[in-house]
Amino acid sequence: METIIIKPHHFIDIFKLYGSGIEEFVPDVKMGHHFYLIANKIMQNPYLDCQLTIEGDDICQPCHCYQNHQCQDTIFHISGILKKGDYNRLLDQRIIELYHLCDKKYQVLTLCEKLYQHHELIAQIWKEEDANHIKQRHDLFIKGVEKYILKYKSDNHIY
Repeated sequence: METIIIKPHHFIDIFKLYGSGIEEFVPDVKMGHHFYLIANKIMQNPYLDCQLTIEGDDICQPCHCYQNHQCQDTIFHISGILKKGDYNRLLDQRIIELYHLCDKKYQVLTLCEKLYQHHELIAQIWKEEDANHIKQRHDLFIKGVEKYILKYKSDNHIY
């Protein structure tokens, strides 16, 4: 069975966007990354294996900003952090620590359920963001995961 390598914040972002109403992801030609490809695989297969990483993942690898095994893109909205890669690594480390995730592989549905059980932690993960963005991220993530779980769980039971 295929395994994708994915950063935890990318996984959460996929479900946030799914919660916003995106049903099929399309390529971002400007950036050249594989967000759309991995997101569509996840949306189509709840039993797909995900190997978590804080380094470059299957989404990052072909990106125009990903060079020398690091994201070279810049950000300006977080005080004291200029490299997007540094901020993303911080987010991913927080997710792994707060949710007690480990190096093992997780099936998409299992990881969804694990993150959903303690969705309130999203506020601690993106704590540098403003409160409105955190609430929107949280609410859309919840909506996306609930929609996904209902789609794939035979008993339609959410924890």
